[in-house]
Amino acid sequence: MGELSQQEVRLRIAVPRANADLISGELWRLGTLGIEERDEGAQIVLLAGFSSAHTAEAAARSLETFCVVEEFESDDYLDVWREFATIYRAGNRVVIRPPWVHYEPKASELVVGIDPGRSFGSGSHPSTRLALAELERLLEGNESVLDVGCGSGILSVAAARLGATRVLGIDIDPAAIEFTTRNAKSNGVADLVTATAIPIEAADGTYDVVISNMLASILSSHGPNLVTMVRPGRRLVLSGLLSSQVDQVVDSCTPLRLLTTRHCDAGEGDWVSVTLG
Repeated sequence: MGELSQQEVRLRIAVPRANADLISGELWRLGTLGIEERDEGAQIVLLAGFSSAHTAEAAARSLETFCVVEEFESDDYLDVWREFATIYRAGNRVVIRPPWVHYEPKASELVVGIDPGRSFGSGSHPSTRLALAELERLLEGNESVLDVGCGSGILSVAAARLGATRVLGIDIDPAAIEFTTRNAKSNGVADLVTATAIPIEAADGTYDVVISNMLASILSSHGPNLVTMVRPGRRLVLSGLLSSQVDQVVDSCTPLRLLTTRHCDAGEGDWVSVTLG
C-alpha cells in the first residue's frame, strides 16, 4: 500500500438511526473535525471529516464498523452542523447553549455558552451531560476541580459556574487549551479556570473533584494516575463508559470505591458515568 494521503478526508458510515448519536459521540472522541448527518430512511449516513487519511483510518479501526474513506477537497461541510445546533440540558438546571443560538432562560437555569469549534463536541453527547449532571450534584461552592481531557472546556467552565473556585483543565491537544480558555472568558470565569496542554502523567496536586469524560480504554489505562490526584475523602467522576465497561474502569481505580452510577435516559444508549471515593 502506498503512503496514505495527507489531504483532508472523511469517513462515510451508514448506521441504523438508533445508533447515530452513539457513533457520532465516538467520532468526536476519535478526533473528527466535524460531522454531517444525512437522513436516508432507515439509516443515517454520517460524514465525519478528518485532517488526514492516517487519522481517519485509525478512527475506523477503533470504531470496528464498516467505513469508507473518501478524499474531500472542501472543508465547508465542517461547519454544516452549526445550522442545526441547539441547546442541551443536563441535571436539574444546567443548560448548554452554542453562542449563536438565542435562548431565554428560566430563572432557575444556569446557562453555559460553549463554542466547541470544529474539533470538539457541543455537549450533546449523553456522556457529557451525565458528567455535567454529576458536577451539579457534587459542587456546593469553593471546590477545586481537575478536568482531564478538557476538550472545549465544557466541564471546566460549568464547574466554575457551579461554584468551583479553582479549576484546571488539561489536554494534550493545544486547540483544546485555546477553546477552554476562550469559553472560560466568554462565560466570565477566566480568573477561575486555567487550561494547559500536558498529559495526565504531568499533572500534579490534588483536587476536591477530578473529572474525566473519555473512552473507557483511556480511563482504565490512566486510572492509577487519576486516583493520585483526588484529595483524600473527595470524588473522582468518570464518564464515557458503557455499562459493560464499568467494572474494568472501576478496578483500575483502586483503592477508590464505586459510590454512584448515573445512567443516561432511555433511548440514548447504554452510557453511564461513575463516581468513586
